[in-house]
Amino acid sequence: MFVHSISLETAILVHVWIPFRRKGMERREQARIYRKLYGYRSASNYGKYHYKVKDKVKGLLDSIPAIRYEDGNFIVREEDFPLIRKFLEDSRSSYRTWRVIARDEEAEKLKLHSV
Repeated sequence: MFVHSISLETAILVHVWIPFRRKGMERREQARIYRKLYGYRSASNYGKYHYKVKDKVKGLLDSIPAIRYEDGNFIVREEDFPLIRKFLEDSRSSYRTWRVIARDEEAEKLKLHSV
């Protein structure tokens, strides 16, 4: 019996949380970290006016192929993870990671080579 091996590229699933009280961080610092990671939509006059989506201030995850899920979860390519890790460690954020095999539509969004 001959078994074919399939070369699947894996991605990294990351779960981020920023425990602001335990590490002596204020809410303002926590918001700054989230904005640098995810980006944000610009607003003026205390949220009365919002700018167009194209005017969104880009975050770190906007500069690399990534898929964002709810509650601080996102998937990135393995080769992009060192950049994310450095940012999270420099900002004193807590995180957990898992190596996962992306589904076809996720692999396409992440631009994995084996698709």
